[in-house]
Amino acid sequence: MDTRTIAVDGLRIRVIERAPVEERDDAVVMIHGLGGWAENWSAVMPSIAASGRRAIAFDLPGFGASERARGARYFDPERPFYAQFVHALLDALGLERAHVAGHSLGGAVAYTAAVWAPGRVRSLTLVAPGGLAKAILRELRLLTLPGMELLVRLGRSPAVTRQVLYSCFHDPARCPEHVVGEAMRYGAPAAPEMVRALRSAVSLRNGIRDDVRLPWIARADRYRGPSLVIWGREDRIIPATVAEEALRIAPAAEVHVIPSCGHLVMIERPEEMLEILIPFLEAAVRGPGPASRPEEGSSEQGLPYRPGR
Repeated sequence: MDTRTIAVDGLRIRVIERAPVEERDDAVVMIHGLGGWAENWSAVMPSIAASGRRAIAFDLPGFGASERARGARYFDPERPFYAQFVHALLDALGLERAHVAGHSLGGAVAYTAAVWAPGRVRSLTLVAPGGLAKAILRELRLLTLPGMELLVRLGRSPAVTRQVLYSCFHDPARCPEHVVGEAMRYGAPAAPEMVRALRSAVSLRNGIRDDVRLPWIARADRYRGPSLVIWGREDRIIPATVAEEALRIAPAAEVHVIPSCGHLVMIERPEEMLEILIPFLEAAVRGPGPASRPEEGSSEQGLPYRPGR
């Protein structure tokens, strides 16, 4: 795996990449979740590269080893830092278009990037994405309280870090020890940025704020390309029932729910995820172009909701 630091809008951003054996004009850019880091995608990157695509993951600003952006307006409907950042990242990577995949917070980032500038997104994959519904885990809402930046950083002992990480798995035995080590390395430094990102869109009382969420949902029609949603059936962080909200927002999306799987789908069940993802990417490339929504009254209902494998 190639690791390097690149400049994106003046920020130092850590990128990891797995190059394909036979490179073609095709790349998959992957965005980690809240408190995550680029290697969250490492289990699926070799197979993506083996399919002939550049497999690229990166640390969001303020997470992993990437530099924090000062005064970022993360999901602001008019000046969205994250959406604009993704497109600046594509420029820095020399990519005109890319398949974009996002997990949890990264799913919200990927979605906003797709509707902000749909011409740059070849296909959109959302893995247990945040922001589709108002509800958010109580423990995450509590992180918006004053003083939490310092508290969560000081409170990230090895035992607490392991406990938090294991809560993202249906079966903690499927959490590789190297992932625990990465969490120890990147978790505490990223804790303040995690709190800042949450405060930008979440309130203690109401969860995801309507003034942030609804303007982005209203823009869903701007992106008409292929969409895939993947969830773990036993996800305790963002329940898989929210997948039904994904179909309401994007009726043509292909939705899969993987059994015996928690929140970190690409780590806990990478083989099952790849069985879904690789054919989706192939179909996205073969397609005639961005897919249109079914017209009202049409018999076309989009691809089916699949509650299991």
